[in-house]
Amino acid sequence: MQTEEPSEIIPIFPLNVVLFPQSLLPLHIFEDRYKTLIGECITYGTEFGINLLFEQNIRPIGCTAVVHEVSKRYDDGRMDIVVEGRRRYSLAHLVDAPHPYSSGRISWYNDISEEVDERIKDHAVQLYNEFVSIVFQGTVRRVDPSDIRRTRAFFLVQKSGLEITQRQLFLSLNSENRRLEMLVKHFESMLPLLVSQKKVEELAGNDGYIH
Repeated sequence: MQTEEPSEIIPIFPLNVVLFPQSLLPLHIFEDRYKTLIGECITYGTEFGINLLFEQNIRPIGCTAVVHEVSKRYDDGRMDIVVEGRRRYSLAHLVDAPHPYSSGRISWYNDISEEVDERIKDHAVQLYNEFVSIVFQGTVRRVDPSDIRRTRAFFLVQKSGLEITQRQLFLSLNSENRRLEMLVKHFESMLPLLVSQKKVEELAGNDGYIH
């Protein structure tokens, strides 16, 4: 696991979502403490961390976010925003801080050094394109195998239909090849099930990320 020593303190926003590097995710901000947090991040252009809150536990591997867009402001201070995922980190522990929101001491979480297996990547892209063509019926664009940014696993996973615990596992993998292999296995298991319209509708509604 490529993790540095805990060295920084960042604001932490526990949510029942998994944010990936590169992903755009819409959020509705309604709690006062998080109105304060997001307001500060907008004013100063700073990052905050999103960790999955699942079954009352905060999962340690998270991803920093910046406010990409404020879609709507309400009279009572609520906001609809879109955040963009940036960098993964490991949350060591929460800390006391003079803010209404949580803060945590973190270390940056990096991939191992490796060459990407082009064969696995091409296979993952092929299966992804088959999957989104059936599930999203033209509303999600197919990926060109030569598009370096969109052929990365963190882009492909956004519209893959993974369950939330699978998404957290995916975020925690520190190897691009392992992430691509996980996608290949997932798509290979899902594609035969897409003869079921009910399964297609279930998968189509499972991913809230914005491409």
